[in-house]
Amino acid sequence: MEEGVLQLKGVTFRHKVSSPEPFRPWKKRLGPGVFEVSLSLHKGEILGLVGPNGAGKTTLLRTISGILPIQSGQFIQGDVEQSQPLAATDLRGLVGHMPEQVRWQGQQTVHDALMELAEMRGATEKRVNNLLKLVGLSERHDTSLSGLSQGMRQRLTLAASLLGSPKYLMLDEPLNGLDPVAATAFVNLLHQLKEKGVSIVISSHQVEGLQAITDRIALMHRGQMLACGTIESIAKSLDLQTKINVSGEGPAPDLSWCEAIDSKLEVDASTWSVQLLDDGTTTMEMFLKKGIGIKAWTPQHPGIVEMLCAATGMNIEEVGLDIASPSLLPHRRVGGEEE
Repeated sequence: MEEGVLQLKGVTFRHKVSSPEPFRPWKKRLGPGVFEVSLSLHKGEILGLVGPNGAGKTTLLRTISGILPIQSGQFIQGDVEQSQPLAATDLRGLVGHMPEQVRWQGQQTVHDALMELAEMRGATEKRVNNLLKLVGLSERHDTSLSGLSQGMRQRLTLAASLLGSPKYLMLDEPLNGLDPVAATAFVNLLHQLKEKGVSIVISSHQVEGLQAITDRIALMHRGQMLACGTIESIAKSLDLQTKINVSGEGPAPDLSWCEAIDSKLEVDASTWSVQLLDDGTTTMEMFLKKGIGIKAWTPQHPGIVEMLCAATGMNIEEVGLDIASPSLLPHRRVGGEEE
């Protein structure tokens, strides 16, 4: 087993929701949560955790961080045969957690606010100063919290999550509210942490933005893990093929010979376009040999949204608007986790 791996084995946590009865108005029952999640977090890796709203992403991050005590399952670091399961208190010493939103406000300075948190974590002022430098806030150390931009607030939250020198870092919607420049700077910072060996999990519903910055992705739906692996491995498990967008100028060509057509030939006044399956039966040379002029030949690899739709059986609109249901069963479970 790779050194520094944190393994989740059948982790379950269900929130308690109100279920009053006539003579028991305080009664509660087990509601949504995460169910029998198994996952491995590797050193120096960024894992993207994606799923519809209500899929259980935030709950899973909080269980990994030791904030929510699990009801069944295990957390194990390193070798399963030789290691003891980790308690919530153990996790809090290993894992840093960056919640979706922290309301930094008031006249307290950036340095003083972080020092207060550092005292609770047993961190030194030197550690605080080093973190402010790492996240690019050293020149803002005496700025009041109310004077910070949204991007600066996110950086300060990240610094706070790093106070305990965590080996694993859970980020809940870290790019929310950031403009493109601030988002790019934040992603560059995450890659610096990755190079230092920190294992990072990013939860986000802005799924397309994750594709370029993650090493693996994990698809969640209704509290369960549907698939985990590289983009390529999950696409293969779901039988999703790369497609090719072809376009040209002039009248519509005769494509009756082409067996890879995946969409209707679209024609306007001066151009035409069609989508092909990249199944090996059709090449650009075949088009050219038939005298068909090509303006563009663009491969389109399966994206995270397409994978999520294929794994859940939902369309794009449903994925965006879906709310977790009490059902514990996912639409489709895809293979196993990639080790």
